[in-house]
Amino acid sequence: MSDDTTTPNIRRVRVACKACNARRVKCDASDGQPCWHCRTRHTPCELIESKRGKYPRRGRGERRISRRLQGSRDPSIGVAQASLEDITPDANSPDVSCQTNDTRETIAEESQVLPATDQPNPRQSSQDNIRSYYLGDSSSFSYIIEMICSPRSGVTEPVKVHYPIPASIADRTIPFGRLQARPATLEEALTFPAQHVADRLVYEFFKLVHPTFPVLNRRSFTQLYRQGKISPIVLQTVFLLGVTVCGDDLLREAGFNDRVTARRTHYLRAKTLYDIDYETDRTDLASALMLLSFWWNSPDDQKDSWYWLGCATSYAQSLGMHRSSTYSVLDQETRSLWKRIWWSVFIRDRHTAACFGRPCRVRDEDCDVEPMTEEDLTFDQGFDETLVPTQKDYHVSYILEMAKLSEILGDIIIGEFSPRRPALERYDTEDIEQRLEQWESQLPEYLRQLPPDESLGASYWASMLQIAHQNYRILLFRPRTVDNESPEEAERDVKVRMAADSVTRMAEDLLAAGIMRISQIHLTPAVFGALSIHTMVICRKDPVRRQLAGNKSRQCILALSELAKTWPVGLWTMRFFVNLMGRLVGKGGSVVTGGSIVNSGSRVAGDNCDDPSSSMHNPSAQPRNHVHTGLGDGINCSHEGDGSNNQLPGTIADQRGGEFVPDQFNSDSFWAGCLDGTLDVDLLLHHGLGPLLPTPFIAPPDSLGL
Repeated sequence: MSDDTTTPNIRRVRVACKACNARRVKCDASDGQPCWHCRTRHTPCELIESKRGKYPRRGRGERRISRRLQGSRDPSIGVAQASLEDITPDANSPDVSCQTNDTRETIAEESQVLPATDQPNPRQSSQDNIRSYYLGDSSSFSYIIEMICSPRSGVTEPVKVHYPIPASIADRTIPFGRLQARPATLEEALTFPAQHVADRLVYEFFKLVHPTFPVLNRRSFTQLYRQGKISPIVLQTVFLLGVTVCGDDLLREAGFNDRVTARRTHYLRAKTLYDIDYETDRTDLASALMLLSFWWNSPDDQKDSWYWLGCATSYAQSLGMHRSSTYSVLDQETRSLWKRIWWSVFIRDRHTAACFGRPCRVRDEDCDVEPMTEEDLTFDQGFDETLVPTQKDYHVSYILEMAKLSEILGDIIIGEFSPRRPALERYDTEDIEQRLEQWESQLPEYLRQLPPDESLGASYWASMLQIAHQNYRILLFRPRTVDNESPEEAERDVKVRMAADSVTRMAEDLLAAGIMRISQIHLTPAVFGALSIHTMVICRKDPVRRQLAGNKSRQCILALSELAKTWPVGLWTMRFFVNLMGRLVGKGGSVVTGGSIVNSGSRVAGDNCDDPSSSMHNPSAQPRNHVHTGLGDGINCSHEGDGSNNQLPGTIADQRGGEFVPDQFNSDSFWAGCLDGTLDVDLLLHHGLGPLLPTPFIAPPDSLGL
């Protein structure tokens, strides 16, 4: 090749600044200081001392070992680097050997560890950590925030959807997120519980999860499981759901002290297998991604339920599961299983979108897949009944009816909460109400509302279905103002209060039957939706209804505390609401209508405005009676109270001026405090959830993103 066609060498940066080097981004400091990144971020631009060419050359293997040892100095990244080395291709492979000398030198330079005092980390800067949490219109969180903390003449419709997370909270939550996101090694990912424990976890999964989301071929699964040939990623996701819904005895027998650790262990194992593309069967991978959508760690987790559900939806669509397979070359069993997977994704998409206020990913106009039939749900009979419980008629009817109900839910989300709702009749409130009534009238008799009988029979599944139905009615008729100013709003108000009361009564029945803990995940947003309506009633002037709404709220809070033992999002939801109730209900019982709700007679004492980070690592430094607002300092809440009280809202004191200390009370005392108008979330957690939380559980509720 002639000289004039020779590709010129790429000019390499002579030296980078410390900030860009720490962030591993390209730096233009050699052209003049400050560099572009430091100018935009308003950070000091200080050049590092280049190590290029100032050290003896070593072999590639030695450099890799050196990087691993140096990375181990930082516990937040050491485990991740060491784990990934186990699945890194051999150094002699073409992928690695084709690296240029320049690339190798750059990697060696980047691996140099600088003293912490000389290396400012831009990620710890307040500007970098200014983040917001998105709460869509259909979310009960945004509804209750706007109603309680940012009321505008009694209007409850949210005008903003991005709520800032304070930098102090964002900084404080980073170490916990890193610790919980450490990847597992391939060897760990292929580790499974003892056989007798694994069998029981599989049984729990098929008893409580599979009837609602039948994404597995039961006959094929049990055969491959007994032969030891089952897909590892499918098995790890089954264990993830198994440890979520199983009893405490089985959890301890599996070697875990708490459910949080058990869930995280199997999640990281499944995630590692997904990250390295271990699974080659497309159907198994679609099923595993769907089951991974039940993972939820915190409100600020990047790979949460919504993320994994998006992966499952995209992958299922890439396989064409959303299209009709009538004339495809697939065999009948595969077509039936694909329909089951797709409709499971569809149901989860609608439920999750409504819960978090997100847009539905699946658009009805893009899909022409046929509805599920009884044959699609029964083709895999002949399974091992020691691993899979017997399928009943109500199991089949439940998933068929839930799919129909979820189609209506999608129209509710678009019709009531979409910022650009299409002007179509199907999205009108009256039309949707008629469809809900028609759906209910065609239900099989054994799925109509029945009192639970302490078993997982037809009454249990009827309750799961009816609570979802009433929650959708809450979303459909949710009032737009605290006070009813028109006949139309008054009619909507009656309907939404009836739906909220129905959810509360069914939740109370499940509590009395002792099966609330093992109820389905969609009960968490349903109960919280009922709570939001009870809260709205508390904001009104009617004293009798306010008192009744307070009693119903306490039943819902108890239901959430039980759900939180299984579903982590329930714990966050409950802490959020109970902290807000401290602003709503006072000992005097008065409520400021349409305004910020803090009663001067409630004796709301205040924080000392200490450094919030001090109590994170030193639990003893935090007062035992400390109650956080649950909203952080990113939401502008106004407060009304006694002008003589110089303390800020935060802790709750009793009528004699004393402070509630959790260790001084039993559960009866807690409920006595509730009936007196005061709610203490820490006391509730101490008695109801303390044994289930990992030690130490010291992150305040406002560090969870709100």
